[in-house]
Amino acid sequence: MFADQVKFVRKQLKYSQKKLADSLGVSFSTINRWENLRHEPSQLAKNSFYEFCESNFIDVKELKKI
Repeated sequence: MFADQVKFVRKQLKYSQKKLADSLGVSFSTINRWENLRHEPSQLAKNSFYEFCESNFIDVKELKKI
């Protein structure tokens, strides 16, 4: 589930929701909604998130198993 993936990545990087939002170029409320299942991101947003993960040495294939 995407919400679990976002939480996992944020915890791995020791980022707050605000810091992750700033890193992805989205608002804090966007990250909060993703994590709390209030909003399913577009495929474009997911792709940007996965590119961010790869650039931070997080294995996206393993991440998608979460």
